[in-house]
Amino acid sequence: MVASFFAAFALSEYHSSHPAGLAFLPPSKDCVVLFISSGALVLHTLIWLRDGHYMSKLLSGQSLKVSAGQWLFLSLVLFVYLALWRDYQVSRKVLLIFLVLLPIALHTSKLAFTRLLLLIGDRMRSRLRILAVCDQQAEQATTEWFVNKQMLGILLCEVLVTSSIEGSDVDVEDRLAEATARQRPNLVIWRLPTDAARTERLCKITEAHGSHLAIDLHPILGDMGGIQVEEYAMMKLVSLNKQPLISPAYRFLKRVLDIVISLPVTLVVLPVLCALVAILQRIFSPGPLFFKQSRSGAYGNRFVILKFRTMSVNHGSEATQAQPNDRRVFPGGALLRKLSIDEMPQFINVLIGDMSVVGPRPHMLEHDTLFALECGNYPMRHSVKPGVTGLAQIRGHRGPIDNPSELHNRVTSDMEYCQNWTLGLDLSIILRTILHVFSFHSKSC
Repeated sequence: MVASFFAAFALSEYHSSHPAGLAFLPPSKDCVVLFISSGALVLHTLIWLRDGHYMSKLLSGQSLKVSAGQWLFLSLVLFVYLALWRDYQVSRKVLLIFLVLLPIALHTSKLAFTRLLLLIGDRMRSRLRILAVCDQQAEQATTEWFVNKQMLGILLCEVLVTSSIEGSDVDVEDRLAEATARQRPNLVIWRLPTDAARTERLCKITEAHGSHLAIDLHPILGDMGGIQVEEYAMMKLVSLNKQPLISPAYRFLKRVLDIVISLPVTLVVLPVLCALVAILQRIFSPGPLFFKQSRSGAYGNRFVILKFRTMSVNHGSEATQAQPNDRRVFPGGALLRKLSIDEMPQFINVLIGDMSVVGPRPHMLEHDTLFALECGNYPMRHSVKPGVTGLAQIRGHRGPIDNPSELHNRVTSDMEYCQNWTLGLDLSIILRTILHVFSFHSKSC
């Protein structure tokens, strides 16, 4: 990153063919870009290291994805700094070239770092020897997961495979005791179903040979999605759903993104749209500019959502979802709905904190009750703020809900978003929403 910054400065200074006229050291006013970028990179790396994602993604060949995520985060931090502090002294030319060169530098450094780990790993004595116990179905996946882990000093010394027709629990435990005595592993990973009594026996077997025991919860809990393990005083809690936005740091990043997007939209774009929509309404359907309705927000808290009014006044059916060719929609209102212009006032809700730019779409209060009866995990959508757009919307699950399968698809997408939130996911959804709006999706009405 340092090299890309100095390269950006050198390129910005290269305005003539006379080398004597070039400066070799950037002024302090431009160095603030380097200092802020370095701090943001360290913060981003620490967050990923804490969650265990950084090294696993590098080792699995996802260095390009990691570099892209870091570049987006650094770009956002720099943009927020320039927008809030209005540092006009920073050279925009240096900043632009720096942002162009930065992803190349980040990706190159990741490749070099991974290559260095490979070279060191080939010469490193394994400090962590692992013995895994699993069934035949999990044998291949277990073995493949430990590929390239030698560079970290991790060696899978043996996979103890049990068959479905194997005798009693005692037979498996006897084989484990024999393998542990032979291999002397530091860690034993048990990937079979177990209970409290069996776990206690396994601990005694492994500890008798100086090995630690780790239990894989997947054979016990099944495919329950992401889980989190937390320890508080005397409690060891296993959460069956990941909730990234519980983290104050993640909530802060999401809020920064919301303000960065909603503030210019509210101050610049929305006043122009208000004037145009007001003229359209005055011609075809005089009445209030905005449509206001109570919706459920985060944790079920109610708020008043804002939309441009696209239906005639006093039609008496506010609780009925709009359908294609709905007679309540006045001429011109259908186009506003097709282009999602009617949703633009919701950026005011985002700015004041009732909504987020990205999140599960808020439904009518009456529909929340009905949908919760139809889909048991529907209320889990309220674990985050509702959004102007969301993962379900870019997948085409928008507009009226016509059948139970449509509700299931929407809730599944919303749950996936809540459990796998990242800043990169939000940015991806925003970009795809822009493309989706102009595709005139058939369910927009």
